[in-house]
Amino acid sequence: MGEVNVDEFFCPNEACPDYGKKGKGNIVLKEHYGKQNTALLRCKICKKTFSENRGTPFFGLHTPKETVLRSMAMLVEKGSIRGTARAMGANKDSVALLWLKRAGEHCEEVTEYLLRDLNLSQVQIDEIWTFVKKRQKSEAR
Repeated sequence: MGEVNVDEFFCPNEACPDYGKKGKGNIVLKEHYGKQNTALLRCKICKKTFSENRGTPFFGLHTPKETVLRSMAMLVEKGSIRGTARAMGANKDSVALLWLKRAGEHCEEVTEYLLRDLNLSQVQIDEIWTFVKKRQKSEAR
């Protein structure tokens, strides 16, 4: 996961006086864990520990963040879950049921990443969200 900027995080404990406040100096890096070297953070005020992925579409996934995000971008090109899964070497159910569904639940953060880090155009991102909405409607039937 690389170097973590603790000022980008806030305490997720609603009972903490610094809940929801970024850059207060209360969040520290406790350790890294797992295959992805995920940061485990700690609030100095309430002593709550939490993952850097908490509250994101990547929380609890064993797949690298970059793989999931590249898969979302590839959906625009391939146009199919099965084709994307095959190209990424992933299970189609992981692409459809985990990654795509979670991306839809966290669309603002995912859009920001796709624009900034993958250099996709707004048109490409709009195509991704059109695909996600279409997929969600077909699952609801």
